Amino acid sequence: MSDWRAVYEGPLEWQAELVKAVLEEHDIQAVVLNLRDRSYGNFGRIRVMVEEGDFDQAMMYLRLSPPNP
Repeated sequence: MSDWRAVYEGPLEWQAELVKAVLEEHDIQAVVLNLRDRSYGNFGRIRVMVEEGDFDQAMMYLRLSPPNP
């Protein structure tokens, strides 16, 4: 995923899925990358990744319409 950048990083998978849904509504391909280690009590983070070329547009959409639960 060297051509991908993180637009979101947090501890909760449902929040990452909301971010992904907002981006997909704007035709931006997004992937949820779970970096948590369940062996140690869910230690770690979850990221939403987008392609490098979509990064600026994705960040703009997330600033304009942040996902709310």
